[in-house]
Amino acid sequence: MRDARGEALKTIERARIKMVACDLDGTLLGPGESGIEAAKEISLFLRSFGIRLTLATGRVFGSVEPLLLQLALTDPVVTNGGALVSARGEPPLMEDRIHRSSAARIATELRSLRIPFYYIAGKDMLTEWDGPETVRYSEGIGYRIEVVPVGSLQGMEPTQIVVRVSPDEADRFVESYKGRWPGSVQCVKSLPHLVEFQAKGVSKARGLAFLSSHFGLSREEVLSIGDGLNDLDMLKWAGVSGCVGNAHPEACARASYVSEKPYAEGVLDIIKKFTTPVQRK
Repeated sequence: MRDARGEALKTIERARIKMVACDLDGTLLGPGESGIEAAKEISLFLRSFGIRLTLATGRVFGSVEPLLLQLALTDPVVTNGGALVSARGEPPLMEDRIHRSSAARIATELRSLRIPFYYIAGKDMLTEWDGPETVRYSEGIGYRIEVVPVGSLQGMEPTQIVVRVSPDEADRFVESYKGRWPGSVQCVKSLPHLVEFQAKGVSKARGLAFLSSHFGLSREEVLSIGDGLNDLDMLKWAGVSGCVGNAHPEACARASYVSEKPYAEGVLDIIKKFTTPVQRK
């Protein structure tokens, strides 16, 4: 196992960590949502210590909801890339939305360029694009995308507008929109093939900070675990952070500790390191 902060981590005690915030895809879950049984064990393990488990994911809330039931998680989770904080069956506690005028300008431009785009509005995912691209996307995320008539998205205030691009084109796409709407909208690459328009300042760290405050916790009492570039901000924000063995090198460089184990095995390794007693020297 690799330890990014060396011997200093041996002073961390179980009582310090009161909530674990874990990324979903590529961290808690492997390819094809493998690892759900291991994730259930992790949820039970943390409950046995009285430690909260939350998720911090770029997924739309609706696609996360079935997993919350399987993991018996009743606390709010951070979804939509940090723009939405909500619990299963409850209205959102926090929702950062793109103003309708900005959303309309983005939709108009993407529509004119014939680029399929997807609105994430509350807990739903909507699109005007009825065809193979939408079918593939829906099947890939295991969640129904509702196709609506052209123009019916006008006036809506989504938390995100998502565009699927070729990994070779993603950086160039983001660069072309960078700074287009300073102060109101940001354009970010969340995955190699996914680009998202969000309200300025939206991040997993921001959503996690809100949730921690909701529970009366400080950042020092939070352990964040991730694997990708869209986890960098929360890895930096949390008092302690960890990366699984399959994580992006940039994420690993930001973490307190990097496990040699991938996916859920790595998550459990990290959790045990920081939530079980250690001897001081």
